Amino acid sequence: MDIGLAITGGIQSLDEVNIAAIAGSGVGSLFVGCYEDELRWEAERMAVFVREARRSGLECYAIPWGYGRLLDPDPRIPSLYVHTWPQTLQIDSRGRRCPKACPNDPRFLEWFTSSIRTLAWLLEVNGFVWDEPSFHYSRGVWSCRCEYCQRLFRGSYDKELPKRLTPEVLEFRRQSIALFLLAARAAIHAVDRRLRSIVMPPPLASAHFRYTGADNWTLLAESAAVDAISLLSIGNDNSLIDSNMPSYTDAASAVAAQGKQLWVWVASDLEDTASVVRQKQLARSLGASRLVIADYTSLVDLHGLAQMARILARLAQ
Repeated sequence: MDIGLAITGGIQSLDEVNIAAIAGSGVGSLFVGCYEDELRWEAERMAVFVREARRSGLECYAIPWGYGRLLDPDPRIPSLYVHTWPQTLQIDSRGRRCPKACPNDPRFLEWFTSSIRTLAWLLEVNGFVWDEPSFHYSRGVWSCRCEYCQRLFRGSYDKELPKRLTPEVLEFRRQSIALFLLAARAAIHAVDRRLRSIVMPPPLASAHFRYTGADNWTLLAESAAVDAISLLSIGNDNSLIDSNMPSYTDAASAVAAQGKQLWVWVASDLEDTASVVRQKQLARSLGASRLVIADYTSLVDLHGLAQMARILARLAQ
């Protein structure tokens, strides 16, 4: 099983990353958070880091964060686009704009694909991870009801877009996310057709998972836009892991049925040997080909560089 390590601290954290120690621990890949607002001014700095990591034998994957907050598990991540193009943001079921771009708005798609093509050209990565692409949902309020979503829904179902989350609306949202991922993959393939496209849906354990538009793992696995799917694990809580194992197993089966790779992403401090073993066993039980640990800065702060390297080496065995 390959071991990956996520670096999520942004541009400023790159200077503290010891690439030689990471490569020496047996880690095979780095996943680097690429924040929209930072990359406007610091893309070359990121490119230099990626080139150095690649020279050390590490695979590198870019994780675009921000970018209209459509790819954004953390609402605190800033997005200049959201403030510059408010007319392209999702409209919720109460008629209000959400701070999240609509994947069906052609103006957003044009900006997004252009931005991602530029990023793919600048960074010599092996692929891109699309992290939690989703529509807005909160306390029964959902999106999107913008003019483009209404027009597309009318064309697909020959009826007006309801104000309730009917099965047809849920399916429309899934198809919209699937089409967005196709556009994202086409953008990076316009630069290099060898670039891999990995999607990480919202956590299966989330109460809002089925309302995001990225909840159908079979549809995602069948998509030509997806080379691998990354499952976000819920860490070290055995009871939570056990209670969600049926969902994990179903998701893994959907991916395996399409001959795609399953990766498991773990946000954990890996505080002891038992934790290390548990995470690896979870990934193996699901047939995962890669275990990605998040994140570098937290691990170093908790354990120090030498101990972190030993922990990663134990995982890589």
